[in-house]
Amino acid sequence: MQQSVDEIISCLSDSPVCHGLALQTLESFANQCRLVTEPRANYVWTAGTVPEVFAIVQSGVVRLTQRTPHGKEVVVELLGKGDCTGLLATLGNTQHPFNAYALSELTYVRVPSQAWRSLVRGHPKTLMRAVEAVVPRMLGGYGFMAFMATSEVEARLALALLRLADLNERELGPKNPMRVTRQQLADIVVTTVESAIRVTSRWQKSGVITTRHGQIRIEDKRALQSLAHLPPGFNAFSSSGVLVPITHSGEIP
Repeated sequence: MQQSVDEIISCLSDSPVCHGLALQTLESFANQCRLVTEPRANYVWTAGTVPEVFAIVQSGVVRLTQRTPHGKEVVVELLGKGDCTGLLATLGNTQHPFNAYALSELTYVRVPSQAWRSLVRGHPKTLMRAVEAVVPRMLGGYGFMAFMATSEVEARLALALLRLADLNERELGPKNPMRVTRQQLADIVVTTVESAIRVTSRWQKSGVITTRHGQIRIEDKRALQSLAHLPPGFNAFSSSGVLVPITHSGEIP
């Protein structure tokens, strides 16, 4: 039990949602949170639900999606270690706008929304840091969502792999291959597994990636960036680009 509390405290202290809090305050708040493991393919929450909690990811990948009026599911963003989702809905006291889906086995800190709102009323600097963390992600997320809504399957798969590589490096380091299947790639970009197999097989033959037993390693990052139609030298996940990383994020309204 103590190990779980220590992990929660570590996760909270690394996130801007609790920056600046005294250790005693942080420890007290951590006792109101839970460390949760969600099996792959489970929903953390669905769009339209009241934000009773928000989540800080410890490990695994979360896919956020939203349905268009015509019923098409559009990927909004992918989240990994250290990222926070559900915070914007908590700040606005409004419904979750997105479906949060565990793309892989997911471990996250479940933070009660009402308890956090009560906490930051007495700590305005912590609230401001949280808001400052939400806004860049909110603006950058528009680009990622538009890309996933309008691009062809191959370009979407290329960007998804680049994003997964970014998240994988954050959690496991730069030398570890991504633990991802073709089915998971298909789930990310909302296409058929047959399409994901066809495209990735072609990339493997041309030396862009290598695959083995549910793992993928990028061998030619520039080629993937070209396939995603990103300009040369453009970092799709930097604050200077249109598609900003989701680090310590909230959600897009």
